[in-house]
Amino acid sequence: MSYSDHNYDLEVIMRSVGVLEAKTNLSTLLDDVLESGEPILITRHGKPIARLAPETKRRRLPAAELAVRTKAFRNQQIPDPDWSKMSWEELKVVARDEDHYR
Repeated sequence: MSYSDHNYDLEVIMRSVGVLEAKTNLSTLLDDVLESGEPILITRHGKPIARLAPETKRRRLPAAELAVRTKAFRNQQIPDPDWSKMSWEELKVVARDEDHYR
């Protein structure tokens, strides 16, 4: 089945199943996703409602390596001259003002 993903405006072709089939065959669908690595679109009355997709593997860094990378990243940042001149109290006011726009 072809499905237009409105978030990215791309034409994505993937397997789709209805809610009842997904409920009845969930274990099999999970095995299929695990084996193929491809997501399965779950639909209700022909409309997409969910996507069954494989979990992405994330590598957890050891604390020491994370600290080294964080320090290196921080040292690469270029200070903003306007912000560098501001006092801690002025920075807090700016942060509070920006929070109102969220």
